[in-house]
Amino acid sequence: MQEEYMDYYSKFDEEKRLLSQNITRIEFDTTLSVLESYIAPASHLTEFGAATGRYSLHYARRGMHVTAVELVPELVEQLNNNAKSQHLELAVYEANAINVSFIESGTQDVVLILGPLYHIPLKSDREAVLKEANRILKPNGVVAIAYISRFFVAGLLAKMSNSLVFPEVLSELNESGLVSSPDVDPFFRTGYFAKPLEIENLAIQSGFSVESHIATDGYVRFIGQEVNRLNDQQYRAWFKYHLSTCSEPSLLGSSNHGLVIAKKCS
Repeated sequence: MQEEYMDYYSKFDEEKRLLSQNITRIEFDTTLSVLESYIAPASHLTEFGAATGRYSLHYARRGMHVTAVELVPELVEQLNNNAKSQHLELAVYEANAINVSFIESGTQDVVLILGPLYHIPLKSDREAVLKEANRILKPNGVVAIAYISRFFVAGLLAKMSNSLVFPEVLSELNESGLVSSPDVDPFFRTGYFAKPLEIENLAIQSGFSVESHIATDGYVRFIGQEVNRLNDQQYRAWFKYHLSTCSEPSLLGSSNHGLVIAKKCS
């Protein structure tokens, strides 16, 4: 699975994804907005799975001491090139988030995990990522954990092709969070899709207390064409509405992405 994952992301334009459409822009804008009150006083921030650096570079631009960890060599190269072109300084490491022993314990104010859990099928490895986040955080440090809802993915599979609406496919997804069908895009075959409460429990079991849990996209993927047609003024109006409702628990499972924000227990 990891080889297919590495190959997929070596060719995927992750740099463009977050800003190419309103339905992806809202993920980025919401994450920044919700994190603002937690990150403002921070001075040291680490991002696991930094990709091309969209978040890491944003916070480096704000003067924070940023450490970016990314597994895919092509994305590490692009991240370094982006930092150089923007004249930003940050520490970049090509490494797996399950082991960041090169980062000293108790030194970070914030750890962002905004992608790795999408592609870690083993529970023990997901636990290892949270263990590392806890280790490197200062007391009361903040972790932000993003996930993709398996309930949303079930609907997405049905929307993609009725050939995927079979008991074997849907049962596998519902019971394990995996989709192994050869008929889906490699993203899904290399993905791990979580239940919202599962991520809260993972945080708690890893020594964190949950501060906030939001539906990062809300239900915009179900009205994607309409949201993508919004002009900038209309998008801002929708975004304001979205921020006022994204913590509504009933939206969590239907949102593409969810975000759990938790504090390290002192």
